Amino acid sequence: MIALLKKFKAKNLTAKPNLLSGFSLIELLIVSSIFALITSIIMIRFSLFNNRILTTNLAYDIALSIRQAQTFGINVRGVDSGPGTIFSAGYGLYFASGNKTEYVFFADNNNNKKYESPELLETLRLFGGYAIKDICAESLGASYCFLDGGLPNLSIVFTRPEPDASLKSFGPSRTYEKASLVVTSPQGDERTVDVYLTGQISIRQN
Repeated sequence: MIALLKKFKAKNLTAKPNLLSGFSLIELLIVSSIFALITSIIMIRFSLFNNRILTTNLAYDIALSIRQAQTFGINVRGVDSGPGTIFSAGYGLYFASGNKTEYVFFADNNNNKKYESPELLETLRLFGGYAIKDICAESLGASYCFLDGGLPNLSIVFTRPEPDASLKSFGPSRTYEKASLVVTSPQGDERTVDVYLTGQISIRQN
């Protein structure tokens, strides 16, 4: 019996080890494809999420610019003009239908609620394919928009002591109760900034 055990052990020690099992080429390709697909889905979802965040931030930037004009107008911020400083000027933003990637921050020195080039304080630009897709304004139940040619321009002006907004266009001249500014991303994601005659500003997703 002992001799048989010794013989069995000697045989097993000299035997060749079994080859370890592993991935075949096809299995490796399938796993790699699945991994690439999952990575692509994650990257696409992240890109869409990032796009939504940037579009929302742009809408908030425009809303903050409007709020800044309101603050300057109410707080009687002085404007240097020629020989002295003007404290009665209103402040506002000007949007033109032919320019979808920039708008103007201006001081309404003569209080006519209209933007004129000497009143320019800053030109604010949109980059990276982001744009102001459309602006619509409501007056007496009717809506006028950039895209349909009914709204050539829009001035949003705040003048002390009232926090109310002046929403006007010129050529033709109209006064509005509400304006809606639609901003869009290169991927088509949209946000709308609503400005009311009362001075209220809100942002909503389209």
